[in-house]
Amino acid sequence: MTFFGNLALLLALIGYFSLATMAGKPTPGGDAGVGHAFALLFAYAAVAVGITIATALVFWKGGLGWVSEKPSLRNALVVLGWTSVMVFSFFAAMNGDGGAPWIMRFLGKYVAVWALPPLLVVGFVLVNPWLQSVIPNVIWQWALKGTVVFCAVCCLAIIGEWLANIPVQAAQRAEAATNEEVQRKQQFLKEIENTDAQTSLVTILVFTNKYQDTEVRNAALAKIKSNPQWQQYLVSRLETPWAGEVFAFLADNDVPDKSLFFRSIEKGILEMAKQFEDGMRRTHTFYDGQFYSETEDVLETIAKFEGSEINYVPAVRKLRAALDTPLESYQNRANLRCIPVLDKWLKKHAH
Repeated sequence: MTFFGNLALLLALIGYFSLATMAGKPTPGGDAGVGHAFALLFAYAAVAVGITIATALVFWKGGLGWVSEKPSLRNALVVLGWTSVMVFSFFAAMNGDGGAPWIMRFLGKYVAVWALPPLLVVGFVLVNPWLQSVIPNVIWQWALKGTVVFCAVCCLAIIGEWLANIPVQAAQRAEAATNEEVQRKQQFLKEIENTDAQTSLVTILVFTNKYQDTEVRNAALAKIKSNPQWQQYLVSRLETPWAGEVFAFLADNDVPDKSLFFRSIEKGILEMAKQFEDGMRRTHTFYDGQFYSETEDVLETIAKFEGSEINYVPAVRKLRAALDTPLESYQNRANLRCIPVLDKWLKKHAH
């Protein structure tokens, strides 16, 4: 035990000297900073492994029997003490920047230099019985107890700081999210305000769905309806690649003259079928929700225009057929959720 214990403590001592040489030095930038971080980690690992092996050997040989007469209590104290030392050593090793816990910043950047030597000295006493006959037990035992208690108190302070920061960080995240939402809302409102009501209404249709902020949605609707020919404008866009945006508008908003849209909705569905087919051919990796929102918009629009004499079933059937476009071997398939939705609709409406 003595040989391996001394070997383990020698490893820890090497790690300690490595930490001591880097203590207090600012973290360099660039690749040098990465190397510095790895050097600290390796030095800490040497200390941790060395202390762990030495502790295990001493514990195995009964060298910690003086901690408590009760085995269960002794085991618990040893495990807690070892854990405290490991956690403290880690933060002491990494205590070079402002992100360290408050207690470590309070103790200073050189805490590893002065806090670890007592532990290493006591370690050599424990693995070398002849030293125990030279040094009074009360000295090295209380040195070990004091060091472990000190580490435990620091760990409790770290845990306390972490617990105290949880509500603070939650409040900060909530405030950041609110600020981000406000900024995004203002950006949307500015975009709507700057939109040309005669030529570019299609670009703000996305702001008119039911999921949008009420103020943003109302602003977009007001801008759209400021164009006296806004319904005709939407009708003309149903036969273009902008059909998806028009369906998104029609699904969540009413129009005064539905008759203008009856025939164009059918053409819009056929345009969406082309887009679905193109998406099936171009997509490399599919996901379950792909084409789902577009499908919902189309079907909800049809439901709002069911009073027409136009039979939309053939167009929807072509939309569904587009999803059966053969895929290449390199394309990653998915269980598209829109397929059963379309199948259910066709089964219900096909006569």
